[in-house]
Amino acid sequence: MPQIDAPTVAEHRARQREALLDAAEDLLVEGGVEALGFRALGLARNSVYRYFHSRDDIIAAVCERELPEWLDRLEAAMAAAGDFDERVAAFVTTQLHLVAEGHHRLATILGEARLGPAVRARINALAYRPAVLMEAELARQGHPRPELTAQLIQGLVNSGVRMLHNAVDIEAVRAATIDAAQKIARPD
Repeated sequence: MPQIDAPTVAEHRARQREALLDAAEDLLVEGGVEALGFRALGLARNSVYRYFHSRDDIIAAVCERELPEWLDRLEAAMAAAGDFDERVAAFVTTQLHLVAEGHHRLATILGEARLGPAVRARINALAYRPAVLMEAELARQGHPRPELTAQLIQGLVNSGVRMLHNAVDIEAVRAATIDAAQKIARPD
């Protein structure tokens, strides 16, 4: 019988899974996708397979683990903002600040990596989640095309992110992105 490091087997498995995800994230950040091997995770291959189906499954799980914090911070910032223009500004500002704080580093690493179609689909699905918050806000405002407009605003944010990666000043990026996003958000 294997030793467990928690009061229950379920808690042990949850801790092991989190430890594997922590190790995988460190490997990805330090050495990219090429550095992520089962041996490098510190467990035998068959042990890793108890938690993940493949290396791609681990990569997607690492990305999925970060998204709730991103969405929670984004939702809280939008809820704390006053009027509609302020909520649009909060949507832009929060995402740009999260990127500046380093919360986007995995997306940058994985964006250029050769990944299988299944993991790429899982990661791409995550990229659309923030726009859903903006879509709901636009719908509350009675916007005639909330889904399209939310995707366009998220596209502006994504362009701002690319500018940040190219060392453009965050305040300049933020101001220009907010201005464009607010213009797109108004159905005039």
